[in-house]
Amino acid sequence: MRELTGITRLRLPFNQIAEVPDWLGELRSLRELNLTGNRLRDLPEPLASLASLRELSLAGNAFASVPPCLRSFGSLNVLDLSDNHITLVPEWLGEYPSLTLLDLHGNLLESLPASLGGLATLTRLDVADNELGELPESLAGLTSLEELDASGNNLDEVPEWALHLVGDDWDKDDEEED
Repeated sequence: MRELTGITRLRLPFNQIAEVPDWLGELRSLRELNLTGNRLRDLPEPLASLASLRELSLAGNAFASVPPCLRSFGSLNVLDLSDNHITLVPEWLGEYPSLTLLDLHGNLLESLPASLGGLATLTRLDVADNELGELPESLAGLTSLEELDASGNNLDEVPEWALHLVGDDWDKDDEEED
């Protein structure tokens, strides 16, 4: 595979991969990397060279933290870190200028950084099934957001700022059921 320097999509989901080789960072044409459902705990720093990467799925692995090399993936549109053991989202995750989908569901998050409110192009944010007690008010700045899933958390109420996301009819479904 190392010789496939022109490859744009690499899908290796649901294997028993526990370690990603450093040479994967040499596949500079890679636009999509899917490593879902493996046994990964970290990513090697040479992966930071994948400047063309647009979609990255690391769902269903054993990450306890967001791999630092992801900070270099400034062209990402899709980032799926769901179903891991992540306890903290770094502030720099809010620096992706073209991210449209961020999936963090099924982790161990107790809070989200305010910097996520800077993801101007984000249309879908999934933080379901974590341990969140509140959502940062900065998320009100996500003017492109079309879908926010925060189900299965420890939220006591819908934040006031979130009402603009659903408009005036946010409780219409409840009224129709009565």
